[in-house]
Amino acid sequence: MTRRSTRRAPRRPAALLPALAAALLSGAIFTIPAGNARAAAPCTTPPPVLAKFKAAVPPGPAMTAPFQDADGAGVTIKQLSGKSGAVVNLWATWCAPCIKEMPQLDALKGDLAEDGIAVLAISQDRGGLGQVKPFYDKQGFENLSIHLDPNTAVARSAKVRGLPTTILYAGDGREMGRLEGVAEWDDPAAADFIRACLASGTGG
Repeated sequence: MTRRSTRRAPRRPAALLPALAAALLSGAIFTIPAGNARAAAPCTTPPPVLAKFKAAVPPGPAMTAPFQDADGAGVTIKQLSGKSGAVVNLWATWCAPCIKEMPQLDALKGDLAEDGIAVLAISQDRGGLGQVKPFYDKQGFENLSIHLDPNTAVARSAKVRGLPTTILYAGDGREMGRLEGVAEWDDPAAADFIRACLASGTGG
């Protein structure tokens, strides 16, 4: 005579499966590690003036490619970055949209100076200083310094697809996100967003 097994089959949380499926479809469950999710959160909600900004989730690697200052000395973003990070704009004198937003970036640098956030405009002109300095002299910028990348080392390392491109780097060097194309950088909402985004990357 065969004995009837008294072992009960494990209960399947049938009621939980529909809820789990619904959560997945709604995007309520994320696979990003908690630390990176918290760090990226302020960067994922840009204001309308920076609508094209795309956060790096998780934050990207630091930029180590060298470029030049106006004296021809080799520098890196890490060396010139403020204690709270940097706004790095890649531009060229032959790029009409770039020229349009340069005065706004000049104003942004003044707005962010007290926050310890550097604003670096790095020219991609192959002509280097001889091509960029006359443009600066004509524009009469009050805040922006000349930085040169005639060999496009920074652009290639950062995998930039076109100009202008503006990248936010946290104080520890990590990329927090980027915006391809022009934006209203002198709008107060833009400065507020940059402060919050870069602050979220501090010590992460």
